[in-house]
Amino acid sequence: SCEREIESDAIVNPVNITGQWNVNAYNDSTLLYGPFEVMTLKDTYAGSDSIIIQDTEMKFWEFRVKARADEVNGNFGTKLSHCEVHGEEIGIKISNGKILDTDSIYFEIQFEDDETPYGVTYQIKGRRTVE
Repeated sequence: SCEREIESDAIVNPVNITGQWNVNAYNDSTLLYGPFEVMTLKDTYAGSDSIIIQDTEMKFWEFRVKARADEVNGNFGTKLSHCEVHGEEIGIKISNGKILDTDSIYFEIQFEDDETPYGVTYQIKGRRTVE
């Protein structure tokens, strides 16, 4: 007998990974700084698989960095990218980036120019203010 293949009618709705976010910076559960504004934008030069993440108020660490993004799952991160704010090439690592329930953001970030380079993992978490 013949078996008919069943096509999936599931529609994949991408997560809106761009927006403005009101966030706080933590080390483990200790609040270190915040609130401050972070913006995520699509990197139009790199294509649809990259975003730019920026501390728009330039108060926490003055970072602007590119990261790989997966809009289907709302994930983003980079093994090593360089800050675009300073004239220096400061390395930045972002891991476990995620947009949660369309209105929350979480990511972990490390900085090369920290007291111990990449020695502290800061947790950035907050809520969407503008899409």
